[in-house]
Amino acid sequence: MRHLVLFLCFAVTAFAELPKEQRIVFLGDSITQGGAYVEFIEAALIAKHPDSNKQIIPLGLSSETVSGLSEDGHAGGKFPRPDLHERLDRALEKAKPQLVFACYGMNDGIYYPLGAQRTKAFQDGMRKLHAKVNAAGARIIHLTPPVFDPVPIAERVLPAGLDAYPKPYQGYNEVLDFYSDWLLDMRQEAKWEVLDIHGPMNAAIAEKRKSDPKFTFAKDGVHPGPEGHLIMAHAVLDAWGLKVKADGTPDHPNGAAILAAVKKKHGLLRPAWLSHVGHKRPGNAPGLPLPEAEAKAAEFDAEARRLAKSKESVLPRQAGEWNGYSKQELTIAGKPVTIVAPKTAAPGRPWVWHGEFFGHKPAPDIALLGKGFHIVYMKINDMLGSPGAVALWNKCHAELTTQHGLSKKPALVGLSRGGLYCYNWAIANPDKVSCIYADAPVCDFKSWPGGKGKGKGDAKNWALVPKLWGFKDEAEALAYKGNPVDNLEPLAKNKVPLLHVFGDADDVVPWDENTGLIESRYKALGGPITLIRKPGVGHHPHGLDDSTPIVEFIAKNAK
Repeated sequence: MRHLVLFLCFAVTAFAELPKEQRIVFLGDSITQGGAYVEFIEAALIAKHPDSNKQIIPLGLSSETVSGLSEDGHAGGKFPRPDLHERLDRALEKAKPQLVFACYGMNDGIYYPLGAQRTKAFQDGMRKLHAKVNAAGARIIHLTPPVFDPVPIAERVLPAGLDAYPKPYQGYNEVLDFYSDWLLDMRQEAKWEVLDIHGPMNAAIAEKRKSDPKFTFAKDGVHPGPEGHLIMAHAVLDAWGLKVKADGTPDHPNGAAILAAVKKKHGLLRPAWLSHVGHKRPGNAPGLPLPEAEAKAAEFDAEARRLAKSKESVLPRQAGEWNGYSKQELTIAGKPVTIVAPKTAAPGRPWVWHGEFFGHKPAPDIALLGKGFHIVYMKINDMLGSPGAVALWNKCHAELTTQHGLSKKPALVGLSRGGLYCYNWAIANPDKVSCIYADAPVCDFKSWPGGKGKGKGDAKNWALVPKLWGFKDEAEALAYKGNPVDNLEPLAKNKVPLLHVFGDADDVVPWDENTGLIESRYKALGGPITLIRKPGVGHHPHGLDDSTPIVEFIAKNAK
């Protein structure tokens, strides 16, 4: 509570608005080099103030200390911890900051219990850092260190009372508590500016563990994930009056896209600035020459500001063309997503979502683009519509519908194995799909790739099924009752319209084991389904010579 009260008082009295300084450097160890909290801050800054000319320079360095200390055998004896003061003069000279944020402490006690000499080294190093920044004509704001968490690494920590600690002391967070308290006390003693992240992280962990005793921000005990970085960022975000959502994206219609652009920008600037300033830590890949990195980063910065200036959701800038229409490339949940945009979006921003084989038989998509539909494809090959694929689609749908303003109910297109993607996602989300067009679709993995009926099967893809679904053996896969043919009730209850186009001579995905079962069972459940049979046609070719029935089906039912 002491940390929280002091932080709130300081934030309200000292930071009612953005700082006047334009060149802002972030110094710190590997947590700052990782940089997620810095990216959250800059993305929120751009989202709210797209015309601001503040320049944020990321200069964190993994393993670094401000104390100059290093434990024996650090990094397996390969190198001692780098000392900030070895590079600080160069960093100040080359970056020419007007404001410096410094986040140190995690490595400074070298993971030993609290000791007078180590504490003095930390305090002396901080005073030296503070004085040098001030002497360079810049202002410095200290951030208290993040939290050390022994819970996720209980088997790799050591108890108190030992002479040496080749592994971390289990109570090391008490050391960081002391360092944080000292920094906070320096507000009064030396009139330092200090923002607290340690106290809020401690408090958040304690609250989370009331319901989940194993909760942690850092799986390795040290490096927080995005949730922890967001708490770190809030020390600055709140002080500067910047708003973000629960996941750290800026509170803006294009928040996710702005953050994505900032991440790409920092991915160029971090290694470039480290190389430009120079350091003695091995293992860091050299960055581009700084002028080249800054030129490329400026493109992402401009994209972020373009997105921020729009009060409505817009897609990222065109990345190419597809059949005369603008094509954008996104990354969602770490996977590539292609979006083809119409010249003018139809009311409600309807869209078509492909399970697989985007671009094959494109006539329906081209016609729908002309009617104002967006076309979307998430590239997750070899996942066969498994639970993992459904989870990725959930993330894709959430981002496209919240951050990019597409309709809540896409029309799904499942060609061949794409049927597994579309049906399994639709069954898991029956209120989020407007209709399904399936073309020679796989609706039961026992039929394909299993080949347990009339079809040829596919041994390579059948071997993926136990891994993707977590079955212990083939017998468990064959006993599974969660394929689309077995699980149509959620779609029927929501009256989701289905259209199947199939060849009745298909010996790869036999129609009667897939489409035939879907038809009979869906009709029995009261669901609407239309079939278009192609007499004597096998698995290929897909589609229709005249795609009008497909286009009309989607245009009529899309919401």
